Amino acid sequence: MNNFQSYSQLLPCFDCRKNTAEADLGWLTPAMYDSVQQQITAIITGDTTFGDDLIAIITCTQEEARDYLLLNAFGYTEDEVASKGIDTDDLKDIEQEIAASTTALGQVTFEHEIALQACSACE
Repeated sequence: MNNFQSYSQLLPCFDCRKNTAEADLGWLTPAMYDSVQQQITAIITGDTTFGDDLIAIITCTQEEARDYLLLNAFGYTEDEVASKGIDTDDLKDIEQEIAASTTALGQVTFEHEIALQACSACE
């Protein structure tokens, strides 16, 4: 398995936008995390308003894409991914998703959704 870690970050509250709340960024490699960080910063510090979900673009290799989808979209654990105990139907779905998301340069791109959370004052 690639060097994936589970990340979270304090982001604006989806309700008041004044306070922050811990938001799950998902399972990312350090390079993906850096890219997501840059994109999130541009979104939340920009002049345009943003919704309750932030969308970042993930660009990765086909090998990374497999693990990214297993961990984030299909909900497998690190141990399941490492042990290769993955359902064959899920693998077929993942192969199709990777094929549909592969660019002409051989990179795979996904929209990565980050759900903003409510702060303690708004809960």
